Amino acid sequence: MSNILLKLQEEFDENPFVSFDSTGQGISRVYDGAWDYTARNEHLRTVSFTAVPESHRANIQRYVGKLLEYNMAKSTDNHVSVSQMVRWKDVLTRISKFWGKSDFSLLSNNTEYRKFKSSIKGRYVQSTMDHIATTINTLNAAGLLDRYVKCSELRVLANDKGSKQYIAMPSTIHAKVLQRVIDTVETYHPHRLEISAVMSKGIKLRDSELANELSKLHVSSLPKKKVKVLNQRVARQAHKLGEAIPEYRFDQTGKWVNGILKDCLMCVALFSGARRTELLSFNHNSYHVIAGVPVLQGKTYKANKGVAKTETWVTHPIALKALELAYDMTQYARDIHKVVLNDAFDNGDITIDAYQRGMRQLSSAFIGTHMGMEYYGKVQSAYLLLLNSGLNLEKFGIVATPEEVDEFNFLNPDWYSEMAVGGSLPKLSLHDLRRSFAVFLVRNRLGNAQTIKYQFKHKNINMSHWYANYAQLARAEDLLMDESLMIEANEAMEELAVEAFDDIYNGSENLSGGGSKDIMKEKEERLGRGETIVMSREEIKVLVKNGSKSIVLLPTGAYCTNSECERLCSIESFAAEDKPCSHLVITDKSAKEMAAQRKRLIKAFTAMNDMGDYAYSRILVGYKEKICHIEHTLKSHKIPFEPFTQQIKVLA
Repeated sequence: MSNILLKLQEEFDENPFVSFDSTGQGISRVYDGAWDYTARNEHLRTVSFTAVPESHRANIQRYVGKLLEYNMAKSTDNHVSVSQMVRWKDVLTRISKFWGKSDFSLLSNNTEYRKFKSSIKGRYVQSTMDHIATTINTLNAAGLLDRYVKCSELRVLANDKGSKQYIAMPSTIHAKVLQRVIDTVETYHPHRLEISAVMSKGIKLRDSELANELSKLHVSSLPKKKVKVLNQRVARQAHKLGEAIPEYRFDQTGKWVNGILKDCLMCVALFSGARRTELLSFNHNSYHVIAGVPVLQGKTYKANKGVAKTETWVTHPIALKALELAYDMTQYARDIHKVVLNDAFDNGDITIDAYQRGMRQLSSAFIGTHMGMEYYGKVQSAYLLLLNSGLNLEKFGIVATPEEVDEFNFLNPDWYSEMAVGGSLPKLSLHDLRRSFAVFLVRNRLGNAQTIKYQFKHKNINMSHWYANYAQLARAEDLLMDESLMIEANEAMEELAVEAFDDIYNGSENLSGGGSKDIMKEKEERLGRGETIVMSREEIKVLVKNGSKSIVLLPTGAYCTNSECERLCSIESFAAEDKPCSHLVITDKSAKEMAAQRKRLIKAFTAMNDMGDYAYSRILVGYKEKICHIEHTLKSHKIPFEPFTQQIKVLA
């Protein structure tokens, strides 16, 4: 045993308090199974050591306790976040798991350090290795060991699994998901108060039936079989209470209500880009209109030492409906939970800090609705909506087309080939919605409202205006904005630009468009020198980051290399401008998308042409010009097609 560990044992021999309530009274001690920080009002409430092997638990508690003491002393506000303590505990547990020791001061010894490195080789991903290096350096700074580690030293020991980036949905799938959750909100918003009322009546009916059954049998509880029969009988009666509500089904576990609640949560996420904890801070009073701009104001814990601070997100009015629906339809559950909390506090069963935390969580629009007997009438450790079962991806009925698969692979190189034609997304989480939102902003920041309305099939043009003007709104004077979301949007912009330029320089055999000549010349020169690629992804990334190269993906699938461009080629249905654009670049992949677009245009032309209405003649002329323009592109890319020969009937 090292001398440092012996000193730690002596220092913590009396098992001092490490957490306190809001009055300053001690709550948790060093060797307790969990350190309770409820009084702090941070996102994380406890540091739990119960899952740490008993052989290492006391040592890890000592080291975390010492790190806490050291970092509080050097902090200007005498504060260390609960999330930071949890991270230390987790990292030290990971180190001890394969090294087999928890006397971390021994890592000062070169022989022991080599054994440690050998033990973790291939065990963890790169990000975990970085956390391990950072924690060792924190131990060093606290005087608990004598070694400084560079992240690069441990990164080479990481396994090749890597940490996959969150998913960005292809645009048409994004639109389908968006429309589905909007339909849910529009359908049930008028019934929100009625849903709460009939759920409340159903729970009361269950309570009454249970009381009668217990009284009749003179018992204090029912066997499982009788409980099942009683629940089925109650459900049949309770279903009828909500006959006026579309597809209403009473369920004590709140399953039916939860399905709507998740759609409301997704709706707010898709129209704000907020994180899970931030979304769960919203309620019907979070929506405001500032200088004509609809916004949501809620709490974020990011980059604020785990303490909540107010942040603002630009949104759309549909978010208000979603929040009203979520809050009002769950009022029955909120009322029940509050009664239980009040009784428990009045009886002295819970502290004032636990009571206030519960009440704060119940102010959210997104709370748990499980009223089964195993939960009913009991104080819960948390009242916010749980997402253990995910976002019910299967309910969206996604059947991917070849075009959607291509776009998915383009947007998500980490997930390449994990979405198949005829299949669905490999997963869907709230942070996937956040990344989709960021990518959505990036890909449409220069589009006009009509372009976005067409591409995303928006039923309401106001929705399209909101998206098109998001970047301007986000930068409006005196309007707060989620800075990290804008950073994520900028990162998405860089990723998409790198993918696009890689497609142009290295992925396409043929190029066309006014901007392709110089690129083709450069390709010929480099390939003529024997280079296998024209420009590496690393080179492209540097040029994108320093602003030397910028690109916009057009609805047609082609690229515009001029970020200041305002030409009409951003509109898919029309665009056959006389003067070729010197910034337009079309790849083989883009040409295939244009071939599919040509088929849609021919179908639309035929249907409109058959009407024989002279009023449509100018539109038909535009369609025909566009079709012929695409055919010229298809020839350049050696894509076979049958020439379009239809004539405009009313002009013939």
